[in-house]
Amino acid sequence: MNSQAVVLVGGSGVVGAQVAALLARRKPDVKLIIASRRLEAAHTVAARHGAVAIAMNVDAPILPERFAGAVVVGLVNDPHDRLLHLALSQGHAYVDVTRWTERLKQALVSTAAYGRLRAPVVFSSAWMAGTASLIARDAARTFASVERIGIDILFAMADRAGPNSVAYMDRLSEPFHTVENGAWIKRSGFLDGHAADFGDVGCRQVYRFDTPDQASLPAITGAATVDARIGFDDRKATALLHLLVRSGVWRVLSRPVFDSTRRALLYNPGPGADHRIRITVEGKDVDGRPRRKEVQVVDPLGQTHLTALGTVLQIENLLAPDGPAPGIYLGEALVDPAHACRQLQEEGVRIVDNRANQCLVGCYVA
Repeated sequence: MNSQAVVLVGGSGVVGAQVAALLARRKPDVKLIIASRRLEAAHTVAARHGAVAIAMNVDAPILPERFAGAVVVGLVNDPHDRLLHLALSQGHAYVDVTRWTERLKQALVSTAAYGRLRAPVVFSSAWMAGTASLIARDAARTFASVERIGIDILFAMADRAGPNSVAYMDRLSEPFHTVENGAWIKRSGFLDGHAADFGDVGCRQVYRFDTPDQASLPAITGAATVDARIGFDDRKATALLHLLVRSGVWRVLSRPVFDSTRRALLYNPGPGADHRIRITVEGKDVDGRPRRKEVQVVDPLGQTHLTALGTVLQIENLLAPDGPAPGIYLGEALVDPAHACRQLQEEGVRIVDNRANQCLVGCYVA
């Protein structure tokens, strides 16, 4: 029974509830367990899908023996790796979509040091549960060699967002490393901007930020350079945050005493809006000629829906009869990118080759 059971830890949250709904529709034979710190909220989601609700605190997780062999999915931040260690010790297949790069490295080291694994462990914390990287991989598959991958993100201020996203957004100005021309370079967050064309909504200024895609895609695709940048659909919000970071004021605001002020600037979720990603791949074809491809990605149901879809793709891959063997995996390297793109499109995500609508030098973004 439990080989087709899935425990959604954080399944009552904004993303978790959508994962539950998608799985209930796409995999009706799967037994769903909604785990949440708030049992009443878990019952509310479980009742919609004939699922089971259980209480679970991710800082001290306990999973009853009757769920042995179930896939465990982390949809809430696990800063001390306690949910991860529970899955490892009990031999559960595990998917985590919540870690920024630093915590991803922490989890990879912890898992590698654990010893022999009894089930696959999948870290799919690249942007929107790995969907951006999977689309980039699909865009790059016809290139003989990849020189650069650019991921530009337009974050809608009116989009939905769960409280766990606060910790990620709170790190926008933190320094991080990317690969440029095959070498690791230390970067500063929310600086070094450029204009990015997001199709029918026009150009926006976007700035560097930390996302695991920049660490994994060079190894997966062989790209010599991978960059990720982000901006907000509200130009004034983007300009203000860039000014605060560039002037050093943001460093002062990063002190704990200013937590509420800082997060009020970054976390004001709305009812939902389009989530947009622009992916650019540059390289050479089989004849050594330069090639460039640009893809516009739009999820009309927003970034939480795209994250939920990416999570579901990883779960379905683990549940497949030919699913991965026990081991450590990056989700963006595990799922077939062409399959991922087809599934995303079937769920309403628009993925369009947009070579004719490129943002050239001098694009107006004021």
